[in-house]
Amino acid sequence: MGDADHERRAVELVMGSPQYAETLDALVERTGRTPADLRADSQAALTEMAAYVDESASRVWDRMGRWLTRSYEVDVDASGLSDLAELGRRHSLVFLPNHRSYLDPLVLRAATAGHGFPSNYTLGGINLAMWPLSELGKRSGLIFIRRSTRDDPVYPAMLRLYLGFLLRQHANLEWYFEGGRTRTGKLRPPRMGVLRYLVDAFRANGEGSDDAYLVPVSIVYDQQHEVSALSLEESGGKKAPESLTWLYRFARAQGRRRGRVHVRFGPPLSLREALTDAGSRAESDDLTEVVPRVAFEVAHRINAATPITPAALVTFGLLDNDGRAMTLAETLGVLEPLVAYVRRRRLPLTADVDLGRPEGLRRALATLVREGVVVEYAGGLEPVYAIAPDRQHEAAFYRNTVTHYFIDRAILEVALVQATDEDPASGIDVVAATWTRALALRDLLKYEFFFATKAEFDARLRYETDLVRPGWAEERATPGEITGLLADSHLLLAHRVIGPFLEAYSVVADRLVTREPAAPLDSDALIAESLGVAHQRWLQQDLHSPESISKDLMGGALKLAGNRGLLGPGGDELLQARRRLADELAAAVTAIAVVRSLALEERGLPGSSGGAGPAPPAPR
Repeated sequence: MGDADHERRAVELVMGSPQYAETLDALVERTGRTPADLRADSQAALTEMAAYVDESASRVWDRMGRWLTRSYEVDVDASGLSDLAELGRRHSLVFLPNHRSYLDPLVLRAATAGHGFPSNYTLGGINLAMWPLSELGKRSGLIFIRRSTRDDPVYPAMLRLYLGFLLRQHANLEWYFEGGRTRTGKLRPPRMGVLRYLVDAFRANGEGSDDAYLVPVSIVYDQQHEVSALSLEESGGKKAPESLTWLYRFARAQGRRRGRVHVRFGPPLSLREALTDAGSRAESDDLTEVVPRVAFEVAHRINAATPITPAALVTFGLLDNDGRAMTLAETLGVLEPLVAYVRRRRLPLTADVDLGRPEGLRRALATLVREGVVVEYAGGLEPVYAIAPDRQHEAAFYRNTVTHYFIDRAILEVALVQATDEDPASGIDVVAATWTRALALRDLLKYEFFFATKAEFDARLRYETDLVRPGWAEERATPGEITGLLADSHLLLAHRVIGPFLEAYSVVADRLVTREPAAPLDSDALIAESLGVAHQRWLQQDLHSPESISKDLMGGALKLAGNRGLLGPGGDELLQARRRLADELAAAVTAIAVVRSLALEERGLPGSSGGAGPAPPAPR
């Protein structure tokens, strides 16, 4: 059967289904167009997205994939893959990986090869459909989909039907539900569109249809060529458009060894059970409530499967030290309590994490020095290390792959500092004051991190509190005792974990206050201005974290403002509400500065409330 025959057969099967007939009737009623006209558009849309798996084309695609991913050794935890493959023999599997690189689909394909999985049907943006590779991709199961269908009711309806058709064929699916590569290193909020189409298709197939299982996948790279371009975009640069020239340069850049890429699979989630559970907890059967619950559960499972790499830990230690370069021993001093904390919580680590000894740390530093993210100066009494000038965003990308593991601890630290603002005359009720402040911080950061339910969040805070000081729940403490006990914990993380986010939010909130409340808000202009102001404040050493000069983080600040009804238009009440948000964020940034000072003082260095200090030494 030829290429055209494969596509034509899939289109015919979809258009001959009862689901298509129902959809066509609904489109006629919705649009007022004739059935013949809608059938023509339907056929064109389905032909555009239709893909199939041809063995000869797949072999060529796999050879090309091995060449493009030649920078990496694929490290996959295969312990549960045989069970997953067995599950896939009975049900469709829907692989939902995080998205860090254009290489992700090729890496996942390599990770599952040889374990009994058929090729996935992989959804990707049509911006990557460059001839002639697009034709090879379609014959290897790549479904190129449009990114915007706002004014076209036919296309999304056909995508739902095509997904339903693939589920009825017991095909395995794959897409990157963040909607694009992460710009900051952490998992982005999921885009709900395709997941909702899948849920619609699953329901339309009927109660008697087979179940489908959502498979969370974490993909983490030791080093990434793309991070420099992503970091440039974050600080205000323009994204290079995809083209054959771009593809050639990207392929050439993969010729350098960059360590390993780590692939981990979270526990699969039954779609039928997930919808039943989410629907029972939602106030209604409205998919606008149900689908996000399912998506967030997948996101939690991706985060929980993500392994901590040496690069993540080293950048964690070298960032936010007021610009100071550090010796090997000083870096070890920062990392030792962090690694001990990680091991105490039994968080997943890659096999090459060996930072408790100088030799292991030296190897991890050498890798980052080779990539240019870290500079080494060896012209003095001993080598010192620092994040390279203008590479802080790249270093933060690696650190942010694991910040979700430390978010509860970071919030606890800031909440405890803020609790010292309570009236000290009668002592502080640590539990009540900390809980109130922690909930407020959780709300500020809800567009950046995937938080547990309030009950689970409370349990995690109590766990973290007991790590710092067992028995705090029964104590009352003075402000001095609280800050003293924090310092004595030898592990302070808030300035590294949430400092950049809150600083970026604070800059946006300050600029929002300057806008005329009665006038329509130009969000793009506000973010552009905020980026410029943040850069100025960084140069004036009034901003600690250059990572806060970030379009992605500032976009999160606008989402928060929108959620609180602060985008307008309005009057004096709106202006006052904007000022309250700015004040709330300023207070959080001030508390972070206290944590930072405690961390520096614990290492015998003077605390600072200014920016990141002088530039690091030049490499030698």
